[in-house]
Amino acid sequence: MFRAEPAALAATHFSENLKMFLTGDIASMCSLRSRRSLALSLFLGASAMIPLPAWSTPETRAASDVRQSWIFHEAMVSMDGLYDPAVGLLRGTVLSSSHPVSHPIRESSWYAFGLMMRHGPTDQQRAERIMNVILDNQYPASEGMKDEAAWAGSFRRSPDEPLPTEKAVAWNEYDPNWREFIGSEFALMLHVFGGRLTPDLRSRLHESIHQAVQGELHNRRLSPSYTNIAIMFGQLLDEDAVYRHDRALAAIRDRWIHDTVAIFHQHQSFMEYNSPTYYGVDLFGLGLWRRYGSTTVMRSEGEDISRHLWTDIAAFYSAPMKNLSGPYDRAYGMDMESYVALLGDWIGTFVPRSSAPIPATMTVETPHLADLWFAPTFVFLKATLPSGLRNDFLTLRQSHDVTRRIDNSRSVSARVERDILLGGETADQQRGVDRKSQYHPLAVQWRASCGHISTLRISDTPEADVMIQQDVARVSWQGHVTFALHDPCPDTLKISNTLWIAGNMRIQVQTDARKVGHTGDQKDVVIRYDVGHFSRLVFTLAQ
Repeated sequence: MFRAEPAALAATHFSENLKMFLTGDIASMCSLRSRRSLALSLFLGASAMIPLPAWSTPETRAASDVRQSWIFHEAMVSMDGLYDPAVGLLRGTVLSSSHPVSHPIRESSWYAFGLMMRHGPTDQQRAERIMNVILDNQYPASEGMKDEAAWAGSFRRSPDEPLPTEKAVAWNEYDPNWREFIGSEFALMLHVFGGRLTPDLRSRLHESIHQAVQGELHNRRLSPSYTNIAIMFGQLLDEDAVYRHDRALAAIRDRWIHDTVAIFHQHQSFMEYNSPTYYGVDLFGLGLWRRYGSTTVMRSEGEDISRHLWTDIAAFYSAPMKNLSGPYDRAYGMDMESYVALLGDWIGTFVPRSSAPIPATMTVETPHLADLWFAPTFVFLKATLPSGLRNDFLTLRQSHDVTRRIDNSRSVSARVERDILLGGETADQQRGVDRKSQYHPLAVQWRASCGHISTLRISDTPEADVMIQQDVARVSWQGHVTFALHDPCPDTLKISNTLWIAGNMRIQVQTDARKVGHTGDQKDVVIRYDVGHFSRLVFTLAQ
């Protein structure tokens, strides 16, 4: 274990090295590194020989128990039914992705890996076709170009997506993160099934990874604090450096890995904290590190951080609720039983279907259905749970409080019970929420009278801080605050200035703020307060 540098200093060091690498000033890079501490020198020395992974001895078959996993089977059945042989990709669904497209390219890469795992009579032929179609839809990146497009090295989200315009906006007209998602899946494909692929396809996959790395390095938009993408990019740097015996790129990789894990070691937490979706990506990237990283540091950090992350997840998790308590730094929903979250997929790899935090039934109408299709990859990588931790995902031993620090200004508090979860985040009133935000500084869930999950969250505020003390949430804000209350049961909602009633939940409101009003129907209500700065919400769940 090495001593973590402050995140700002770590980011500065990486920027220095990246600039030197891109300008070819390797001598200056080496001189700069020679002035670093002995510990850092030892860290870099761990990969000086750039050992090659065992490309010639791939794991050609998944164990039968892996292929018989219920979530592997469910994901493959879903994808089999959506495969379009005319295009060579999966068909998109309206609610299957954050980028609804006709034939999703990223998600099809997950299907290709699952096909290679299953290894049925025509599975490999289909997988190879999918990979070639995906490769044909990568935006080219060339080395040394000064005017490279911001999307160079990434991929179309669908073959019919038009070429980005000169003023293209990331995530609207293209997604730069497809470099890391698809490149990492290609890297895993090469490690596990490279021996079954043709030399031409292997060469194309290696070149694709190289293009993704070059495009990302040129773009310079990525930071080690962008946790889920940063971890995958670390693996791509490693793959390309090792395959090409590129010592300069290996130095860039070492610094990137160092800076990424340095952020974690400051407070044993990532900046993208407590995310039902992005924790799933973190565990994927860390799984690649621990199994296929070419350096001792990558493998050990991948293993250690994975285990710590699972321990932290278990502390926030209520098995009876089948949910992770908030607050959520990034979340697409408030209830993992109502949409597919990648963390739910991971938990589904080691618990029975009846205990998994995913929708009871899944169809093309299920929100974020496409995230189910990542599951075969998770099944293969396997979750690394500390001894005895699996039981925490099957039963709640006792109700408890959780407090954590994310960084010097952000901290979280939560209450985990059998029938209610409360979570809050404070950030010195520096973070706000808008109607499209994935950030949920207040997240409350409870098991409603009809058995489904009811939720309460802050849906709009310039800034807000939330602290949880058992069944009480203390909320402070600037300007105004809007709460979104969801009740899936056919209850009569009663909303006043001091009391909100939703079925079996009573919420007492103590505030000096002025209630502007509330709007909505019998299932969803929006409640707005102005002027005041402090509120105390007391939650009482009828048994």
